[in-house]
Amino acid sequence: MKPIEFYTTPEGEVTMRPLGEAERQLRESDTEFIQAFLEILREFYTEAYTALMEIYSKSSENKRYRDFLAVRRFIKCNFGLYDNVIDVDENWNFRFEFVGCPLRGECKSDKIICAPKFNSKLSDRQFEVMRLLYEGKSDSEIADKLFISLNTVNNHRKNSFRKVGVHSFPEFMRYAMQNNLFK
Repeated sequence: MKPIEFYTTPEGEVTMRPLGEAERQLRESDTEFIQAFLEILREFYTEAYTALMEIYSKSSENKRYRDFLAVRRFIKCNFGLYDNVIDVDENWNFRFEFVGCPLRGECKSDKIICAPKFNSKLSDRQFEVMRLLYEGKSDSEIADKLFISLNTVNNHRKNSFRKVGVHSFPEFMRYAMQNNLFK
């Protein structure tokens, strides 16, 4: 897949501009793209996917239209600014934007669909160790706080790197920021 920049028009339509191509409106007929997008949501943004399927359940008779509405809503809530910064890269990594919304803080989907939590597939303990590392705690501080050995801290770090597909702590920091892992 080519990297894509999205934009929400003043009329509320979603446009997409794959790198090197002309901007065009997202359409219900973009089924291959929509299904791939939903698969990413289902795997890595589970709460957002579930909420979207619930919101658009009335359209479940027409699955194609339901899926289009769900992807369009997710894009509007997270990538709607026209800023020439790639929103979704070739590896399907999302670069969320703060999209102004008049219902921010009131909408029941805020922090679920808008600025969703990333499902890292880390165990609870791995997530806790990586969060403390992300916050700048040393291995010794983490071991003391969680009542585990330094070796266990190191094992959690190595296994977490493997699960999220990174090889170094700076890569993990970038990954955590891009995916709102600890927000």
